[in-house]
Parts: sequence; C-alpha cells; structure tokens
Amino acid sequence: MIPYQQRKNTQKGSALVEIAFSYAALVLVGLITLKATYTASASQAWTVKQSMTDAYVTRETALASRFPFDEITTDASLWALSPNTTQSIVTIGKMPGGTPVEATLYRTRIPDPNNLVTAGGAGTSTTNPGATEAWQLQSMLVYSVTDKTYVKTRTVLRIR
Repeated sequence: MIPYQQRKNTQKGSALVEIAFSYAALVLVGLITLKATYTASASQAWTVKQSMTDAYVTRETALASRFPFDEITTDASLWALSPNTTQSIVTIGKMPGGTPVEATLYRTRIPDPNNLVTAGGAGTSTTNPGATEAWQLQSMLVYSVTDKTYVKTRTVLRIR
C-alpha cells in the first residue's frame, strides 16, 4: 500500500489538468455558438437588404409613372437621355443597430424609334400620324451584400 503522503503528491497536478480541459471545452462551445450567431445574422442581413431594395425600386416605378410628362423630356429631367445616365448615391434604409444601407441609382430615358424627330425619334408624319411620344424610363439600383454586388432594374413605358 502507498503511504498517504506519496498518494497526495502524485495527485497534485490532476486538478490543474481537469480545469484546463474544462476551460478549453468552454471556449470551444463559445466559439461554435459565436459562429452560429454570425451565420444566422449574415443571412438575415441579406433578407433585410432584399426587402429594402424591393421597396426602393417599387418607389422608383411609382415615381416614373407619376412624374409629369413635360418634365421627363427636359434637360433637367431625373432621367438622362440615353446613352447617358444620371447617377446618385441613395440611402435605401437602415439595418438593425442604425447602420445606413446605401446603393447607387442610375436613371436613363430611351425614346421610341417611331417618335417624331422633335421627340428624339426617327418617325415621320407618315409613320406616326398621331404624333405620339413614347419613352422608356429605366431605373437601375446597384447594391452590395457582404462582398457580392447585385442589380435591380425597373422600366416604365410612358406614352402621350
């Protein structure tokens, strides 16, 4: 039989080893939980940004549908005459925590080829006897989610 003093000396380091293993296991569980939380919030950010951009391009469609026709065709129009574009940085919303979400908005207008020459087309009084005007108003929203870039576009046809 091993005397009490010798047994006590051989077991001194075992508590330290158990504490070290317990601490390592706790850190490992914490890191796994942190990774899972980050993954869940990253997918949530994508969903939130998709909803924001959908709402913004819907707003653009409504604006293009309601914008006064006489102002569409002026040089000061929100939609530049194609092939030119107007470009602006827009805030489309805020993420939870207050971080703003920005995107780049491009706008252009394209005349119908049958518009009269005065309305940007190549039509004549024979091909367009009613002197109608048709314009495509295009809005393109470019945004990023993490390291990927996405584009949403809407086109509205206006005729008078």
